[in-house]
Amino acid sequence: MTSSVQRRLISVDSHVVEPKDLWLERLPKKFLHQAPQVESRENGDFFVVPNTGMGPKPVGTEGAMINTKINGVITSATGYRFEDQRPGAYDPAARLIDQDSQGIDAEVIYPGWLIVHSIQDFELKAACVRAYNDWLFDEFCSYNPDRLIGAAALPVGNGPIEPAIAEAQKWADRGAKTFLLPQQVPGKAWGDAHFEPLWAAIEEMGIPVGFHQAAGQVAVFDEKTSPGVFWTVAIGNKISLGWVFMQLVYGAVPQRHPNLKMILVEGGIGWIGFQLTTMDHMFTDHHRWTVPELELKPSEYFWRNFWATFEDDRPGVLTLPVLDHKKLMWAGDYPHTEGNFPFAQEQVAQDFAGVDEDVVRAMTYDNAVELFDLATAKV
Repeated sequence: MTSSVQRRLISVDSHVVEPKDLWLERLPKKFLHQAPQVESRENGDFFVVPNTGMGPKPVGTEGAMINTKINGVITSATGYRFEDQRPGAYDPAARLIDQDSQGIDAEVIYPGWLIVHSIQDFELKAACVRAYNDWLFDEFCSYNPDRLIGAAALPVGNGPIEPAIAEAQKWADRGAKTFLLPQQVPGKAWGDAHFEPLWAAIEEMGIPVGFHQAAGQVAVFDEKTSPGVFWTVAIGNKISLGWVFMQLVYGAVPQRHPNLKMILVEGGIGWIGFQLTTMDHMFTDHHRWTVPELELKPSEYFWRNFWATFEDDRPGVLTLPVLDHKKLMWAGDYPHTEGNFPFAQEQVAQDFAGVDEDVVRAMTYDNAVELFDLATAKV
């Protein structure tokens, strides 16, 4: 892949790798025996949440990637020690250098340890989320908040909804541009009445909320897990964002909250045309007797209330004639192994080959500026 064009880019889905001692230093004393941390073993370093029954997760899956090209295809090799990770994964100064090398003006930053959303003890989860947000905004993004756009995580699960509302309000008051929710909460659908106060609060704040794939999954990482099981989960997480959309629409969330802005993060866009066509067809045939009674077609809710992100989706780009490109946004997914660093420019050129440059600019830059209310000039 080669490109002679150096486009200015904004990645709406990138990640940080948290310091190994973040929760050991920031959690209240009563939670320290369960603090997420890095555990060194003979076969590598692992993220663990001790005394919770959660399985370990290899460090190399998050930030230790060295992308190369084999037969024109980006591939990755991962290290297995925390110290092997690329410095930009945790050092904001190094991150800006890597941004500049890719022509990236800004990134929306999501967690590295998305498994924190899978913690079952709600009080522990909420404490971990608060500690993460404090570190993200006060230590990492504060280095250059115009280019490092933190997504404030909200604690949801088998506990009250008030802590999530309080965390959203705290960071909205401090200028946060977006929030993070997991793709699922076991035992609850997003249309449940439990979440209604949260939707109302976020709608009033006017801040978009992202549902990130892999956040909230049941961890399956251990030495005995078969590769087939892992990849079924990894790919299924992306595909399941279509299910997240269905939960929200058929739960009448966007109907009750017409100004709520929701982002389906890291699920690609190739599925959208087919799913919306199918959902609209079923709506036309059956809406007279289904509950709840929807006022609009599912596709109308999608294009009014939702945005979707992708990092490498040429098939999805080819479906643009049936999509609204103003609701679609490119992402680099730095520093993850699935990301396109250090070949962001080449990947964009390949995926958008033959597409009008105004559309490319919208999907790789302008849509993000508008949705997140970003400063357009690089600082």
